[in-house]
Amino acid sequence: MNTTDTLIPRPSHVALQDSPAFRLAPTARIRATAPAAQPAEQLASLLRAGTGFELPIVEDTRPGDISLEFAEAFDGGPEAYTLNVTEDGVRLTARTQAGLFNGVQTLRQLFPASIEKADASSAEWVIPAVDIADAPRFAYRGLMLDVARSFFTVEEVKAQIDVMAQFKLNALHLHLTDDQSWRIEIHEPEQNPSGLPYAQLTALGGQGAVEVPAAVPARGREGFYTQQDFKDIQAYAATKNVLVIPEIDFPGHVNAALAAIPQLNPDGQAKPMSTTPDVGWSTFSADLPATYEFVREVLSQLAAITDGPYLHIGGDEAHVTGHDDYVAMVQQFVRIGAETGKTVVGWNEFAAVELPEGAVIQYWHGDFAPVVRQAEESGAKVIMSPAANTYLDQKYASDSPIGLEWVEGGPFTWSEYYNWDPAQGGLKDHQILGVEGPLWTETVRNNEQAQWLLYPRAVSLAEVAWSGQEVRNAGDFRRRLGALGERLAQQGVAFQAAPDVEWSATSKWPFPEAGTSSTPEYGTIEA
Repeated sequence: MNTTDTLIPRPSHVALQDSPAFRLAPTARIRATAPAAQPAEQLASLLRAGTGFELPIVEDTRPGDISLEFAEAFDGGPEAYTLNVTEDGVRLTARTQAGLFNGVQTLRQLFPASIEKADASSAEWVIPAVDIADAPRFAYRGLMLDVARSFFTVEEVKAQIDVMAQFKLNALHLHLTDDQSWRIEIHEPEQNPSGLPYAQLTALGGQGAVEVPAAVPARGREGFYTQQDFKDIQAYAATKNVLVIPEIDFPGHVNAALAAIPQLNPDGQAKPMSTTPDVGWSTFSADLPATYEFVREVLSQLAAITDGPYLHIGGDEAHVTGHDDYVAMVQQFVRIGAETGKTVVGWNEFAAVELPEGAVIQYWHGDFAPVVRQAEESGAKVIMSPAANTYLDQKYASDSPIGLEWVEGGPFTWSEYYNWDPAQGGLKDHQILGVEGPLWTETVRNNEQAQWLLYPRAVSLAEVAWSGQEVRNAGDFRRRLGALGERLAQQGVAFQAAPDVEWSATSKWPFPEAGTSSTPEYGTIEA
C-alpha cells in the first residue's frame, strides 16, 4: 500500500508524481528560518528518535534536505499548507506556524510507521514523490476531557495532547467542575464582599470524584490544577497547535460549589459532597446576590489565566432550575463572561437566552431549532457534538468493560462517528465553528482507558472535522484506519480494534481487572 493512501485525515488534494521517491539519508538536514524553528525542531525530534540521524536545523538548503518555509502570500487559510516531495528533497510551505505544524503531521504519516519507534535505524526512510495541497473544512476540531468525574494529571493531559495533535485536532475542552468535584484553583480575592471561602473549592472539591460500582476501580481519582498547572497545560498545548478551552459548569452541575461555599445556598448551609453519577439535581439560586458575585470572581480569574479566546460556562441539564430562574441566571452569566473579553461558549440549552455577538453554542442533545435560530438571528457559531455521533464515552459493545449506554442507537463503533455531516438541520458550513468529541469519565480511571474509548473513534471525528464531505468515503477510511494500527501501537496508544477493520496491529489490553489478554472482542495482538 502506498503511504499516500494511508493519510488521516484525508488531505484536500493528493497527486502522486511519476518520478523517483525521496530517501531520507543520514546526511539530510532540515532547513528553517527563525519563524519556522518550532515546527522544524518538532519534526527533527521525531525523525531523530526514529532514525538516529543528526538532522541539524540550518538556514540554507541542498539536495536531500527537508525545507520548511513561510510564505506571506500563500494562497490558503491560516491552517493551510502545501507539501511537495521529489527525489531531491521535501518542501513544506504555509503562511502560519499552524499551517506548518499541520504539514509536519502529514509528512510524519508519509514515513513508515516504524518512524514512531525509538531507534528504528535499520529501516529505510523512503516516501513517494507527491504534491499535497491541504486545508481544514472547520477551524475548530476538538476533544473534551472530563477531568471532574475522575482527575487526570498535568502529564496525562499532555500525553493526550500528543496523540490528538497528530490527527490535526486543535482544541482541548477541559470540563473542570461538576457535582462531584472542583478541579481549578481560585485565589482568595482582595475584594470579597460576601466573604466567600474560595480556597475551599479545591480544598474540598479537589478531593471529590465519582463512584460507579461497575468501574475499575469504582471511585474516580482526586486532584486539582493550580492556576500555574493550567498555564503549563496551555503552554504545552500551544506547541502542538492545540487551544485549551476551560469549562465551569452552571447553574446546574454545581453541588461541589454548594458544598464548598455555604453562602451559595439559600439556607446558608453547605451541601454534602456527592459521588453519585446522577445528573440534573443541583442548582444555583437566582435570588442570591452571592451567586453572581461568585460567578463573576470565578470567571474573571479563569479568563485572566486563559490564553485562548473561549470561556465555556456550561448551562446544560439544569433540570431542577425553574425556567425563569434559568434564563435570569444564564443571561447574567453570559454577560459576565463576555465582560471578561472572552467569547462565551455554552451547551445548547443556553440558546434559550439572548446571546452576545460571537457567542458559541455547543450542540449535544435535544431541540436543535433554538440553535439554528440563534445562528441565523444572532450570528452565533456552533460546535457540533451530537451525542450519537461524537460522545466518546459510549460503549463499543454491550459487554464493554467501561463506557455508558444512554445514547439511543448504541453501542457505537468508528462508523457512527464517521458517517455523518455536521452541516445538518439547516446549518451551513459558515455557521459551524467545528466539531468536538466529548469524553465523559464516569467509568474512566486512567489514560489508557481513556485512549481506548477515544481511539479509533476520535480519528473518525478528526477526518469529519478536517476533510471536505466530498472527499470522505467510509470504505476508504476503514482501510486507512486499519493501516493506522501499527503507528498507534508503536506509540503505545491503547485503542479498540474494531472487528470490521483489518488492522496492521492492535493494542495492549488496558483492562487486566476486567478480563484477560485472550478477550477477542476488543483486540489484543501487539505490534
